[in-house]
Amino acid sequence: MLIIGAPAARFVQKYRAQLDDTGPGIAAGDLKKVFDPFFTTKPQGMGIGLAIARTIVEAHHGQISAENRLSGGAFFTIRLPLAR
Repeated sequence: MLIIGAPAARFVQKYRAQLDDTGPGIAAGDLKKVFDPFFTTKPQGMGIGLAIARTIVEAHHGQISAENRLSGGAFFTIRLPLAR
């Protein structure tokens, strides 16, 4: 599921996109490492996808984060500044 939030008030300076999944979530010990280059939990993974995503988001002066839901699954939030 993709949720894109547009600013509700004039003082809000960022767009927010949230991507949710319904899988088992991310192991607690892995949450801080998921954006590290070459970190993977998959046997055939290269571990570059989320590192590339972070590089792109940060190149646009944004932030990306990963969290687990209490009800299960994980979600990623991308915040990007509004164009001026």
